[in-house]
Amino acid sequence: MAFFERLFGKGQGRGAGQGQGQGQGRGLNRQPEGFGAGPEGECVCSSCGAKAPHQTGVPCYEQKCPKCGQVMTRA
Repeated sequence: MAFFERLFGKGQGRGAGQGQGQGQGRGLNRQPEGFGAGPEGECVCSSCGAKAPHQTGVPCYEQKCPKCGQVMTRA
């Protein structure tokens, strides 16, 4: 018999809750691994259409167009 059972008995207690749980779910909205487009490729200016090589580790949307200075997107 455990220490607390000897002290307090084996009663059900006064609580009525069943807890909220942390369910596992199916994970349908998870992004697949390797979501990025990879290290190769080009960035394209959405304004003038100029192309620049993609730099590894730097998203295209953080690069500025060398011709007009606008934000670039991934090709």
